[in-house]
Amino acid sequence: MRTKTHWAFAAIAASALALAGCGGGGSSSTTTVAPPAGPPAPPPATEPPPAPTPEAVTLPSADNKYLEPADTTLEDTTAPVMLATGGTHDVGAYTLTCTVGPCEIEIADGEVTATGTVTADYTTAAMATIDAAKTVAAAERMDRATGLFSALTDADGDYAEEIRANEKNGDFKISRGLSGMAMVSDGGKSGWSTRAAPNALAGYQGTVLDNGKTQTYTVYTDIAAAKRKAYDGAYSNDGTTTTLHPVIRFEDDGTTGSGITVTEAPTAPVTTPVKGQLGLTAAQMTLAANRGLLDPAKFPQPKEPGKGENKYEYTGAVGKKAASFDGTFHGASGTYSCATSDCVVTVTAPSTNSGPVYTVTGGAWTFSPKRNNAPMIVEQDNDHMHFGWWVNTPKARAVGDEFLYDAQVFFGGSMPFNTQADIVALQGDAGYTGPAAGLFVVTGDNAAHGEFTATATLTAKFGTTVAGTTVGREGGTVSGTISKFMRDDGVANDWALALGPAGIAAGGTPADDGKGSGNIVDGIDQIGGWNFQLYGPGTNGANPTGIAGAFDAKIDKNTAVAGAFATK
Repeated sequence: MRTKTHWAFAAIAASALALAGCGGGGSSSTTTVAPPAGPPAPPPATEPPPAPTPEAVTLPSADNKYLEPADTTLEDTTAPVMLATGGTHDVGAYTLTCTVGPCEIEIADGEVTATGTVTADYTTAAMATIDAAKTVAAAERMDRATGLFSALTDADGDYAEEIRANEKNGDFKISRGLSGMAMVSDGGKSGWSTRAAPNALAGYQGTVLDNGKTQTYTVYTDIAAAKRKAYDGAYSNDGTTTTLHPVIRFEDDGTTGSGITVTEAPTAPVTTPVKGQLGLTAAQMTLAANRGLLDPAKFPQPKEPGKGENKYEYTGAVGKKAASFDGTFHGASGTYSCATSDCVVTVTAPSTNSGPVYTVTGGAWTFSPKRNNAPMIVEQDNDHMHFGWWVNTPKARAVGDEFLYDAQVFFGGSMPFNTQADIVALQGDAGYTGPAAGLFVVTGDNAAHGEFTATATLTAKFGTTVAGTTVGREGGTVSGTISKFMRDDGVANDWALALGPAGIAAGGTPADDGKGSGNIVDGIDQIGGWNFQLYGPGTNGANPTGIAGAFDAKIDKNTAVAGAFATK
């Protein structure tokens, strides 16, 4: 028996089945069909890769000196040169190779740039030219070395003079102002230029004088800068035509008295000083001008270097204005005047670095100092040395297919230690050291020639012992070594020259005293010679302040040196 609840459930279920079978009594349900798919969307756009940046191409240049300038000067391209990997392109003396391509090559203002990887080398023809030129240059280098070797060893007296000299070919004027470089000139010659020497030596300034043709002087000097020194008093001179008296006074009464030594050795004045005035002969004016005692800013000026002399003519004839101009003497301001006729000042500047060279002619000159300032002496260094060499370098071969060189080495100084009494009084030993420099040459397959620097070390034995008593110069000697050679091509050599004992000359005159010459030995063999001079004031029994000298040696059959030195 069914209950009412069970009947209701069955009716609802039957109704649901009927709706499912006939569409739910008028209501319908449909399935939606998607439209056909279209083409896929394109990927986002990408920017093109950047264009390659041109890079500079390095061209070979070490051997360009053997080529014509037209072959190494490149014209600009009108359009890029395109090369694939391995491709080449010749331009001028160069071959351009694209090692990683493609390569795009351009030339602008002589510079080569390219994309890719491009290398450069000389063309086959250029290399042949370079090799041939190197062969000729090597032959010339060997022949020039042979010619210089002959000159340095004095092998042929027909054209090579004695290599060692004491300023035989040079009369050097060396001075310095309160600052700046030393001024070096050779005897006042015109047409010479100056430049700094290529090798620096500690304590020494090097100057090369060049005549613009084939001759050069190289001079090293240790001259110190000039100094100012206050003084007072009256001027005085010794009354001669060749020297200036060293005692310079500025006393109102014109009397003698204590003064200041300036440049010359003291001598007794033979004339009475003129009150408030300095009388100067033309020769003394010339000496004063060339020693830098006259202010060059106020003294008559030279023309431009190499332009010849400048001449100033004055007249002191009756009724005409006397020669007169402001100037200084040893730093004291005043007025120069010439009261006689035909007073002439000639001035020449031989080079840009040598300072003016003066010649004064005419009668009596006077310098009248001004009393309204504090006079100052400008003192030059009067104890300095110099050394160097002179060389004539041929431009071409001579008739015998030889390069004929001439060369000399020299030394000098402002104060030779040349008083016999001073030398005889010397006792004991003293050591000296300083720089050396000169010329070297090596012949044969490794031919080379140029300049060297070295070190000179000397020992002076001034006195000897006789029967237990030390005596002076008798038997005194100087010996030493030249070592630590460095060539200007950067090659250091183990050359060492033994300077054998050289006697201090015995003479008794300034030309003989304080000098000596000896041999250079290698073991038991003599390989060269050397000479020297003592320098310094020679006062109070003091040792010489320096020794300068020159040397030459044939180190072996292929090697020769010649140079000079200065030691303190």
